[in-house]
Amino acid sequence: MKKYISLSVLFMLFLGINGMSQENIIPNLVLTQEFESEKDIWPTFTQGVVHYQAHIMYIYGEIYVTRHMPDSANHTMPTFSSSYLLPIYSQYKKNRGKIHENYDDEMYLFIDIKFDPKKTYKKLWEQLSPYHEMLTYRRGPQWHEGKLKIVFVGNAPMRTFQQERICFATAQGTIEDLERNFDNKVMPLIGIDFEEDIAWNGVGKMPFDEFMKFKEVIRKSHEQGKKIRVYNCPEDENVWDVMLTSGVDFISAPNPAKFKAFIESR
Repeated sequence: MKKYISLSVLFMLFLGINGMSQENIIPNLVLTQEFESEKDIWPTFTQGVVHYQAHIMYIYGEIYVTRHMPDSANHTMPTFSSSYLLPIYSQYKKNRGKIHENYDDEMYLFIDIKFDPKKTYKKLWEQLSPYHEMLTYRRGPQWHEGKLKIVFVGNAPMRTFQQERICFATAQGTIEDLERNFDNKVMPLIGIDFEEDIAWNGVGKMPFDEFMKFKEVIRKSHEQGKKIRVYNCPEDENVWDVMLTSGVDFISAPNPAKFKAFIESR
């Protein structure tokens, strides 16, 4: 009898520990924190961050994490490879084929190119290629379903994505792209700019007609098999609550602790 009780206690303890780990995941957040060193991503793994956005720039043969061109060649900006690809791949290998130990779905890495997109694409393809086993990518008509999906934001080269024999990236679309109905493998998301696309300042309740328009965009996106990401969103719990209640899949924010506290309070 004692043996069975002990086993039951151990089983319940395992479930409790596993449940605590599961609660650490923040699947609705896209972290927009700007990394200033190659070490900045490591704490976010234990904070439960799953998805990221990186602003990158091609400078003298290398891709750096930055929004702005540096003043001199002696800058200390981290490279995209050392800040994102190497740490993420390290997690992938450590967790035996998963980026996060308790997260089985795909991780999204949104990329915003700030300068010279043509050279950036070429260099980026070189840097992504060694990590193909963990990436979602297309070879000819066939897709390899990986654990990391690269998503370009802004003016993504749709023709390139559709025509290249091997393509390591996908595109975030706009509300206007819903009418074009691109393949959801190539365009898996629709991005909504809170400041530009929503006629609500986030104070009080969202006007009913605006709410219904917003819901219609989400409905069309989901019908096409595309997720919704809202960015340039106020760091306000009321706004976040409206977004998630409406059916938004991802919200971009720079503070994982604040967003996690909001999720747990719901």
